[in-house]
Amino acid sequence: MYATTSHYLLKDSLAHLAMQLSKAALRRITQDLKAQGHPVTSEQWTALVHVWNQDGLTQLELGIRLSKDKTNIARLVASLEQAGFIRREAGATDRREKNIHLTATGLAAMPSLAALVQRVLDHAYAGIDEHELSVCRRVLAKARNNLATPRTP
Repeated sequence: MYATTSHYLLKDSLAHLAMQLSKAALRRITQDLKAQGHPVTSEQWTALVHVWNQDGLTQLELGIRLSKDKTNIARLVASLEQAGFIRREAGATDRREKNIHLTATGLAAMPSLAALVQRVLDHAYAGIDEHELSVCRRVLAKARNNLATPRTP
């Protein structure tokens, strides 16, 4: 499918470019959050937006969405709970399962946090038309899905 050479060129790797974009965006988001006095990081923002979009997610579901193990997701959720952005409740069927909900503080913060993140992304996407962005989203989603599908022998 792709021409091979004796050298692997990172500059031509879609995965590498996507990783670099992600790191740069997260770094800028964290910087801007801090500069605006918001007490959250880009990592915490990502968790918050998942809960904002689906209130009541379990810690396990959130960990899967963020590709984090149980220890790291527990630490992340605990930091957001301590900051007053979320609350955890025992699951209805399994008391060990924790459902995550935004608090009033978390809900109130989300519009300004989302606006800040959108400004960073608008800056990142400057000069790229909507069609190109749409194609890029589809390509990245397809590549991600290809890797999520088990290999056939």
